[in-house]
Amino acid sequence: MLLYRLDAIDASVRTTLHLAAVLGTEFDLIDAALSYEEMFSVTESDRFQSAMELCAHLDVAEKEGILEQVPVSTGHGHEVEFNDPVDEEDQLCLSFERLSAPPTGRNSHPLSSDSRRYRFTHDTWKTSILSVMLDVRKEEMHEQVAIVLEREYGTKAESEDDLELQIRVFKHWNLSGNFPKAADLALKIGGQLVNLGLNTQAILLFDDVLDVLKE
Repeated sequence: MLLYRLDAIDASVRTTLHLAAVLGTEFDLIDAALSYEEMFSVTESDRFQSAMELCAHLDVAEKEGILEQVPVSTGHGHEVEFNDPVDEEDQLCLSFERLSAPPTGRNSHPLSSDSRRYRFTHDTWKTSILSVMLDVRKEEMHEQVAIVLEREYGTKAESEDDLELQIRVFKHWNLSGNFPKAADLALKIGGQLVNLGLNTQAILLFDDVLDVLKE
C-alpha cells in the first residue's frame, strides 16, 4: 500500500523523497537544499528556483503524511524525541547530538534563514523508499551528501569537539562505499571516542568501515 501511494506521487517529488531517505530519519531543510543542488548541478543563478521547487516537493510530502516538521529549539541543537523510530544508521549520530552546536554559515543561500527540520512520520516510509532504490543510486546520493557536508562544514568537521558532525559525514561516506574517505574519518573519530573512554563505540565504528572493505 505504501509503494502504491509512492507511485501515485509525481516523479519529481519521489526524487526528493529519495534524497530525504538518504539524508536520514530527520534532516534539516538547508542540508536537503544543498544536496539537491549537488544532485542537479544547480548554478548560482538558479539557486532560488531550485530552493522553491524543493520546498514545494516537501510540502506535497507533508500533505501526503510522509514527512512532518520537527520543532527546532532555540538553544543547543534541535529537540530530539528519543522515543521516535530511529534506524541503526542514525543511532550513533544521535548519541552525540547534544555534544555540538548546530553548524553555522552558508548565509548566501536563499534558505539560510529557514530553520525548518523534517522527519519521516514513520520509519516504514523511509524503509519503503530505500527498498525501491537501486544500490548504486543510493551510494551515489550518499556520496553527493557527503561532498556537500564536507564542503559546507569542512573547517568545523575537522574540529575535535564536533563528533556529531564528523559522524554524519562519516555515515554518508561509509554508505557511499568509499573506503578511503570513510576509513580516514573513522580513524579520526575513533581516536576521539577512545580518548573519551567510549571504546565499544569506536570498535563498532571500525567494524562498519571494515565491512565496506570486505565488500
